Amino acid sequence: MQDQYERKNRIAGLMSDCIRTWFTTEPMCRHALLFLEDKRKERMLFGELTAIHYRMFGGEHADIEKASAAVELFILASDILDDLEDGDAPDKPWMKLPLPLSVHIATSFITLSQQALLEAAPNAELRGKLAEMTNIQLLRSANGQMLDLMNGIRTEEAYLEMIELKSASLLVWACMCGVMLAGHPWHEKVAEYAKELGIAAQLRNDGRDLMRWDDKSDFLNRKRTLLSMYLMEGDDEQVSWIRDYYEGRLTKSDISEKKDLFFRICEQSGASLYGSVMSRMHYNRFEELLRETDADADWKDKLLGLTAGYITVE
Repeated sequence: MQDQYERKNRIAGLMSDCIRTWFTTEPMCRHALLFLEDKRKERMLFGELTAIHYRMFGGEHADIEKASAAVELFILASDILDDLEDGDAPDKPWMKLPLPLSVHIATSFITLSQQALLEAAPNAELRGKLAEMTNIQLLRSANGQMLDLMNGIRTEEAYLEMIELKSASLLVWACMCGVMLAGHPWHEKVAEYAKELGIAAQLRNDGRDLMRWDDKSDFLNRKRTLLSMYLMEGDDEQVSWIRDYYEGRLTKSDISEKKDLFFRICEQSGASLYGSVMSRMHYNRFEELLRETDADADWKDKLLGLTAGYITVE
């Protein structure tokens, strides 16, 4: 635990160094550092995935901690933009600034992330390959995010395809940065298990956000997920009011007293269990594919230890 804490502090310190180097105007630097302070409260999972994969595949010559910082700079940008788009995190520092300023800083973080990642690569050839891979995965994620924002998905297949784009592409990117910085080309097996890990993580988050009654509640925000679709397929007498709310025939004030009933229906319908089972199924597939991957066994075990505490649903 102490090692993880120290590693997070080193990565955050490098993120701060990047901000101070490239954000040369005082207000931009000041607000960016405030955003970073909020980020420090969280586990820097994506950066750790990059570092672990670098070690798993025998990396020696890249600045892997700077690469991890670069990955986390993008994740911070993504989190900011996601909150601004959803409007469901009023306490975050970027939600308290005028919208144009927060958007500007978030989009600048994306460019800063790419600059830091290229600086971490030991040669020009690798920088080119890394930039191409990065652009492909981030564009895939952007397409998935657009589908999520449209909130028009109606089938399980379409939802899984959306989160494969939106969420899994970022995990593929973080892992593949480590692989390529270690001197290896695109690794199909890594991409495959990272995709499964990303789907498992998103379904875990969906299960958590279904069982909330606050600004982050998927139900109150009428967000369509695999679990909400499953829920609305239930008994008409039990869930008709839930369908009415999703379709706009009821307002938030109309269902304000139904919190306990909603949670009871989630349990009785099996929606909560369904989410757990689906997440576990994809996580088990991740474990299976990881074991089949030809890489350092000790670092594979470290990867399993990292993901077990942050991805899985019991």
